Amino acid sequence: MLHASSSRFFFLTCAITSCPVFADVWENEIRIEIVGEAPDYASAIVGIVPSENIIDQTQFSSDSLASLLKDSPSLNLNGQGGLFQTINIRGFARWRIQMLVEGVPIYTERRAGTGVEFVSPSMIENAYVIPGAASTQLGSGAIGGGIDFSLQTPSQNALSLSYGPNNDYREALVKGSSDDQQFSWMVNHRHANNSHDGNGNSILDRFEKHSVVLRSQSDEGVLRDGLFLYSDANNVAKASADSPSERFTLYPTNQHWLAKAVFDWHNATVYAHKSSLTTHIDRPEKRFNSLVSDALTAGFYLSNQQQWSDWDIHWRAGLDSRLDVSVAEQEFDSLDQPVLQQQNVDAQQWEVYSAVDATVNVSTGRWATGARLAHMTQDDFISDITKRDINISAFAGYQHYLPAQWVVSGYLSRGYRVPSLTERFYFGSTPRGEIFGSTELATEQALNAEISLQRSTDSSTFYVSVFHQRISNYIERINLSDTLQQYQNIDNARINGVNYQYAYRFGIFGLEAETKLGGQWLQGERDNDLPIADITPDQHRFSVTLFTADSHAFFAFTHRASSSEEVTGELPTNPVNLLEAGYNHAFTDEWTLALHALNLTDEQYVTSRDDLAPFARGREFVISTQYSF
Repeated sequence: MLHASSSRFFFLTCAITSCPVFADVWENEIRIEIVGEAPDYASAIVGIVPSENIIDQTQFSSDSLASLLKDSPSLNLNGQGGLFQTINIRGFARWRIQMLVEGVPIYTERRAGTGVEFVSPSMIENAYVIPGAASTQLGSGAIGGGIDFSLQTPSQNALSLSYGPNNDYREALVKGSSDDQQFSWMVNHRHANNSHDGNGNSILDRFEKHSVVLRSQSDEGVLRDGLFLYSDANNVAKASADSPSERFTLYPTNQHWLAKAVFDWHNATVYAHKSSLTTHIDRPEKRFNSLVSDALTAGFYLSNQQQWSDWDIHWRAGLDSRLDVSVAEQEFDSLDQPVLQQQNVDAQQWEVYSAVDATVNVSTGRWATGARLAHMTQDDFISDITKRDINISAFAGYQHYLPAQWVVSGYLSRGYRVPSLTERFYFGSTPRGEIFGSTELATEQALNAEISLQRSTDSSTFYVSVFHQRISNYIERINLSDTLQQYQNIDNARINGVNYQYAYRFGIFGLEAETKLGGQWLQGERDNDLPIADITPDQHRFSVTLFTADSHAFFAFTHRASSSEEVTGELPTNPVNLLEAGYNHAFTDEWTLALHALNLTDEQYVTSRDDLAPFARGREFVISTQYSF
C-alpha cells in the first residue's frame, strides 16, 4: 500500500526541487558524496541495476553501521537498536541479506543478522549495495541482496576526535600511511554510556570498542593487497523495549579478527574471519543464561576477466567454509546455582562454487547474464546429521539507451538461501526464549524482477525502480508455546515496491549547492494475503547541502509513514518526521571542525517495527575535529 501521507510528501518535494532558479553550473571539485564503486563480482550489472549515493556528507553515525546507511533509499533499520542494529534491504533482513567487508563474507548465528558491528563507521570509505536476489554474485545469504563495505586507505597521518553529550560518546581515530603509501594503518577507540530518548528516559545501549586495521598494497610483486583487522568490544548492552527488571541482555565481550591476502595470479584471494561473542541474558529472580558463540570463516577464490568475441567474460571459483561453529550455554537459577550446561550448536559448513557472467554492448544498449553453481555441505556433530544442497542461481538484464540521456533497464534474477546452521541444528536459549531448529527445512528460492528508469547529466542524477520478488519455502520462526519456538517452512511470500533517488546540483546566491530526494514504498504478504515480517514503513528523505570553498552545511528532513500491519514479533508504528543538520568547516588545510545534530525536534519514536525495538535516541549533538600531520 502506498500511504497517502508519503505520496503527498513526494509530490510536494518534487515541486520544490524542480524550481528553475537552480540552474547554475556545478563545480565538480567540491562534491564529497561517495558512491560505492562496483566490486568485480558485480561489474556485469552496473547500470542495469541503478547505483545509489550510499554515503554522503549528510549521513553520520555515533553507534552502528546500520545508522550510517539508514537514509539510503533501499535501506532501512531492522530489529532492535544499539551497536548491533541491523539493516533491511527492500523488505529483506536477517539471514536473507549478505554482509561483506572488503569482499570477505560476514556470517552470524544471531537470527537478527549481522550489522558488521565490529567495524566503526568512521573507518568506512564506501559501501556497495546489490538489491534483489543476488545469489549469483554473493551466494546463499544474498537472497534479498547484500552490502560490501570498503575500509579507508589513509594517504596521510591524521587524528580525529568526536564527542556527544547525549550518551557521553567519545571517539578517537588515529590513521596514517608510509611515505610511499604502500602501508597504511588505523587505530580506533569508541566509548558510549547509555543514551536517552525524546522523553529523557534511559536507553540501554552503552558499549566500548577498540579496533586496529593494518594494510599493505602494491602494484608490483606477488602480494597485491594484505589486510588485517582486529576488533574488541566489551560491555555492549542490547537496546530493547524490555524492562531490565524483566529481562536484560548484555554482551560482555565481542571479539573479531579478519584477514585477507590478494595475489597477482588470477587475483587469487585467501581470507579468514574469526568471531567470538559472549551473551548474558538476565531474568532477575528467575534465571540467568550465558552463551558463548564462536566461529571461524575461511576461504579462497580465483577470478579473472577475458574477452570472447564481443563478450566480456568474468569468472570466479572458490571454496567458502564455516568451521568450529559453536554455541555453548550455561544456565543458573535465581540462587546462582548451575542447573544446565549444554552445547546448542556444534557444526560446520562447506561450500564449493563457480560463477560466470558475461556482458556485450550492442548499438542500442547492453546485455548482461550470469549463473552460479554451488554445492553446500552442513554437518551437525551433536546429532551426527549431514545435509547437502546443490543450487543454481542466474540473472539476465538489459540496459536500453534512450534519447536525452535517459536509460531504461530490466533485470531478472533467481536466488536461493540454504537454511542457516541455527535454523537447522540449534537447540537452546536465546534472548527471545527457547528455540528448536529443524533438519527438515527446505532451501528458500526466490525470483526477482525489476524495471528501472535512469538519467544522468552534468547537474543531476535520477533513478526509479519498480520491483517484485517472490520467495518459496519461506522460513519463519513459529511460536509453539509462550516460551518455545521452532523454524519452519511456512508458504510462499512476495514483496513489491518502488524506490527512487534524485539529486540536483545548482548555484544560488553565489554558493554551490545540492538537493537530494530519495525514498521507498514497500508491500509484502504471504499467499494467504497475510503480511510478512521485515516490511519496513514507507520512508522518504529530502536534504539540501550548501558549499563554500572551505565549508559545507546541510539540513535533512525524513518522513517515515505509519505502519499498521499485524505480524508476529512486530508492532504497528506511528508516522514520524525527523530533522537533522550539520556543519563542517576547514580552518586550515590541516584542521577541520564539524557538528552533527540528529533528531533536532526530540521526536519520540521506535527505531523499527520489532516488538522489542526501543525508542530512538532523542536530540543528539556530536562535535568532531580532525587534524592532519
